[in-house]
Amino acid sequence: MSYEERNDNNNAYSSFRTTMHIGMGVFYLIMSFFLFYLNAFGAMELPVGLAYALGALMLFYGIFRIWRGVTDMKYRKRSR
Repeated sequence: MSYEERNDNNNAYSSFRTTMHIGMGVFYLIMSFFLFYLNAFGAMELPVGLAYALGALMLFYGIFRIWRGVTDMKYRKRSR
């Protein structure tokens, strides 16, 4: 396998990984807002403290995943 082929494969994987970071980050953000929404209307049987703690963790993790995806994207643009 030549250097160009390995570099192309690495770019494809890097692009996929960046997309997954952003996609999963959005998923976690949606799930956290859904958790807050259901808890606010009493449609969930979780204790209030646990629901808010879980929602906050999902919110922060979603923001972290999106930040990581954007950082990877900037790094890939810079390294071209």
